[in-house]
Amino acid sequence: MLDKPLNQITFTDIDQFVQEKWPEAKTVDYKRDPYGNRDEDKKELLKDVSSFANTQGGDILIGVDEDKGVPVGIPGVTVPDIDKEKLRLEEIIRRGLDPRIDFAIHHVMTSASSAVIVIRVQESLLFPHRVVYQGKFGEFWARSSAGKYSMDTDELRRAFTLSASIYEQIKAFRSERVAQVSKGETPIPLMSGGTLILHLIPLASFRSRQLFDVATMPNLPTLLPPMGSMGHDFRLNLDGHLSYSGGRTERISRSYTQFFRNGILESVISNVVRDDKDQGKLLSAGYYERTLLQDFPRLMKGLREIGVQPPLWGFLSITGVKGARIPSDSDFGDENRDIDRDTLLLPEFVINEFNIETAALLRPVFDLVWNASGFARSFNFDRNGKWVGR
Repeated sequence: MLDKPLNQITFTDIDQFVQEKWPEAKTVDYKRDPYGNRDEDKKELLKDVSSFANTQGGDILIGVDEDKGVPVGIPGVTVPDIDKEKLRLEEIIRRGLDPRIDFAIHHVMTSASSAVIVIRVQESLLFPHRVVYQGKFGEFWARSSAGKYSMDTDELRRAFTLSASIYEQIKAFRSERVAQVSKGETPIPLMSGGTLILHLIPLASFRSRQLFDVATMPNLPTLLPPMGSMGHDFRLNLDGHLSYSGGRTERISRSYTQFFRNGILESVISNVVRDDKDQGKLLSAGYYERTLLQDFPRLMKGLREIGVQPPLWGFLSITGVKGARIPSDSDFGDENRDIDRDTLLLPEFVINEFNIETAALLRPVFDLVWNASGFARSFNFDRNGKWVGR
């Protein structure tokens, strides 16, 4: 798979595959000719796409010539209308797999009349996906370094079992970590006053059991800093790599970022709840929303440079908030706006591309926190979704 957002891929990126002779693999496949309109051609497309979704995801590059799996040229494909061709492929894929998969199609012009079409297929949590053509159920396909193959009974049994358990494993990990933070069992002592916890969990952390050798990765302190910190320190620990605010002489930190060896990231900000002598217990929504909007893209960029691959599951949790309220200029009269529970476990959000727009991704989650305090939405955004930071 090209290590680049799909809509930013250029001819230079594709040409690099040819110049460096990158062979076909689990996550990349070359096709000289476009998929035709015959039944056999459509089934071949569905087999190829489903094999990526059922394995680790990947890119299909249509218009790249290969010899024994090694790219040798970029003739491109010539079609009367490139946009109509992309829509045709999308329709075949959407109608021909059960359950549906997450994919996108992009094209790169190679000349005035030809292009390379890139089909990017995301690794799926809902695997295995089966080919369905003209109402008939077909086979399940997967990939190895040698190409696609039909899954046998034992592989299917393992795939269904694994698919059903991955989501439960992810939720259990999140719940366990939130409970530990709530009890103060953190890798570095934190300030009191409630905590905001961000988890970014790659699907591959549970599906393929990936591991990163953090001891040989000197850039981790720069790539994955603690949120909301002007200066920080770092060290290795049993779980992986820890960056934390303050220096070695400070015993208590405001924030930390823990990078686990399997690619999971946990970033925590403390002291998000404060006691005001006039207004009582307040949740500093403006502070943590601003901090997340600033630092979330940096963490995403760091994960990408490390080599973590999407999709990722994201979770926000806030602890120590029972009885707190969000201060706002909005007049709610005497209505009770105190949050009714100590821990807010907010719903997950899925990240399929590293270049996702942060405010659009996080704003619905922010709104839910404000809902917990009696508001319709976060008033740190205007009605058009623009951050105003009230």
